[in-house]
Parts: sequence; structure tokens; C-alpha cells
Amino acid sequence: MYGLVDCNNFFVSCERVFDPRLNGKMVVVLSNNDGCVIARSNEAKAAGIPMGCPAFKIKEHTDPRQVIQLSARHILYRDLSDRVMNILMQEVENLQQYSVDEAFFVLPHEDVETSHRIMAELVTRIRQYVGIPVSIGFAPSRTLAKIANHIAKRDRRITDGVYWLVRPEAIDIILRRTAIEDVWGIGRRLAASLKSRGIKTAADFVRMPPSLVRSLYSVTLERTQRELMGHDCQIANPVTIAHKTIMTSRTFGKVLTDRDAVADAIVSFAERTARQLRDENSVAGSIMTYVRGDYFRKDLPFYSNSCQLRLDTPSSDTMTIARMALKAFNNIWKDGFGYRKAGVMALDIQHNSGIQLNVFDPDDHGKFRRLMTSIDDINNKYGKRSIKLAPGVLRGEWAANQSHLHTGSKTLLFFTGMVHL
Repeated sequence: MYGLVDCNNFFVSCERVFDPRLNGKMVVVLSNNDGCVIARSNEAKAAGIPMGCPAFKIKEHTDPRQVIQLSARHILYRDLSDRVMNILMQEVENLQQYSVDEAFFVLPHEDVETSHRIMAELVTRIRQYVGIPVSIGFAPSRTLAKIANHIAKRDRRITDGVYWLVRPEAIDIILRRTAIEDVWGIGRRLAASLKSRGIKTAADFVRMPPSLVRSLYSVTLERTQRELMGHDCQIANPVTIAHKTIMTSRTFGKVLTDRDAVADAIVSFAERTARQLRDENSVAGSIMTYVRGDYFRKDLPFYSNSCQLRLDTPSSDTMTIARMALKAFNNIWKDGFGYRKAGVMALDIQHNSGIQLNVFDPDDHGKFRRLMTSIDDINNKYGKRSIKLAPGVLRGEWAANQSHLHTGSKTLLFFTGMVHL
């Protein structure tokens, strides 16, 4: 039996942990540069504000003066996510975190009544210790567990946050009520294609011949269909596949014309890219830097370009990655243009154990690896970017717009450890 734990309205719930005055009010969290809505409270959902709604279009759905708009604080959200996951790992086995606010696990208990009591207590414990409301859905497959979790979250009759989608007759009823576009793994285009064939609900989809699903679409969609039938189609021993490319990029808070400000952003992106390479125990064979102007600024000419350079020896060293990223940046920089976005991409990625050394490379890569290990240990202990490269003082010039950051909270509602009364 699969269980799916999902934090309800996670980003909004995180903000409410630190400011209870937000409870009961229409609250939305905005994306990078305060562009569009990425999280909504139940009150905002009831007002008709859709996910992904541009901030300036909120007025089309409700009075914007009644909506509290907040800039995203992803470091805070990640910290609270870690606290939730730590509590889950103390109670459940085989926890597999799917996203910042979701995690799957396998339930070993067969007794539904006993398991329901334990899971309901777990929901209460997370709310008590962290302040985040969660819902748990159980079903024979992960795709059905997604649907069960959705019911646990939306059905007000389920007061303890736990729902079981187990009985075949119940599964059949729920699938007939589930629109095809609401099935996990079926996007908007795929749903439109299925609807053109008369497939409007999950039940309609289940009745399609599996061979037809595979021939018309893909084996992946056939697995989704079989999961809706209650069959577990997950790979028993999944193999972690490293990224083929790693990209770090940002849209700046304003158009930049200063070379040093853009170069500072490039160094920051290179640092993050190198850190992700090391986290995956990988190295990059080449580095690409790109810059892009603002197409909508008519007072400045538009310019976009990229440059890719190959490393003498594949590396994940921050200084090496940053040096190559800046060298590529210098090749494409042009004065007289306004820049709104830039990024650094690691390419030709391979596992760290398979590095082919270059006899003409003067760098001591063993020394660099030891240095990076020490820096990572310090940053893990004292906070990200506690140690960083020198060109990191101009971040205010290229940082994203966050004009709705919520700093009014004075109350801390959770403890860093378990509290025994």
C-alpha cells in the first residue's frame, strides 16, 4: 500500500507559521520577480484566483486590496520542508521525497484501522511540531495515492487528513468523478488529445485497451493507465540517473547595463552549478554562458548570445567552473545593451570516477577536490554561501524583485527539537 504525504498550500502555510494573522485571509505567494501566483490559500482559491495567475491580473478575479501578496522565501520553505520530512522518517519506512512538499512511502501494516490511527496521529504531530497542515492518501499505486491525497485535502468530511482509496467499488466511483486532466502525469496537451478521442474521465481512460494506449502514445502513459487500475508499475530498484546538463539562470530584477553587475551574477550561477555537480558526484566537460536582453524594452536594443567552452579536464571545482563561465561571458559581452537574464550551464557531464586526465593540464585537481570538500563542509554547517568567491558584493544589482517580502512576524511557533511535556 502506497502513502502520499502532501503539505497543504505549502508556501502559504509556511508564511502562516510565522504570522498567524494571515490565517483566514486571502494569501498568495508570488514567483521569482513577483511575477505570478505559485501558491494560494483556500480563501484565495475560493475567490477564483488561478494557479499561475500573473500578479497584475489578480484584479480580474477579486479585489486586489483584499489579497495579501507575498514574495517567495524558498530558503525558509526548504527549512520547514526538512523539518516535516525528518518527522516522517521517524515514523514511516522507505520515505521517498518527491518534491519540496510531497513524499511517498510504503505502508507495511495491513490493518487499516490501526494504520489509520497511527497516520492520523502523525498528521497531528506534524501540525503541532512544525505548524504545517498535511494530508495523507493511501492506495494500491502511486497514481491512485495522488488521487486519494487530493480527496483527503479537499473533502471537508475528512477531518483527520487521512483517506484510504482501497476498495475496488470506491476506486471505480472516484475514477468516474476524476477529470482526465487531473490525473497525475497527464498534462494539458495530452488531455486535449485524449478528449478528442472521447476520453473525458479517468474511468474512460482505464477502459481503453492498453495496447492502443501504447501504440497511440507511449509506454509511460500505459503505465499510468495500469496504475489507475491498481497495479504498481514502479521500478522495484530505481537507478538514480544523473543530469545530462545542469543549468543555473535567473531573470534579473531590473535591466542591467553594467558589466560588473552581470559578471557578478555569472559567478554566483557558476558557484551553484559547481555545487550541484559535486552533490551528484559528477564533473562537467564544458561550460556554457548565455545572456539575454529585454525584448519588451523598446528604448534599448535587444541582444542575446551564448558561448560554450571545453575544459581541459572535466571538473566540478567552483573556481574552475567560474573561470570558464567568465571567459565565455567575456566572449559574448557587448556594451550598449540592456541585459535582463543570464545563466550558466554545465554540459558533457560524467561521473567523477571516470575522469580522463589531461597531461598538459597544469591544475592540481586532487588539491582542488580537497579544497571544495572543506568549503562544502563549512557551508553545510554554517549556511549556504558562508564561503563564496570574491565577486559576490553586487548581488543587490541583479537580485530578483521581492517587494512583497513579509517581515512583520514577531512570533516563532515551532521548536527546533522534540518537546516533552
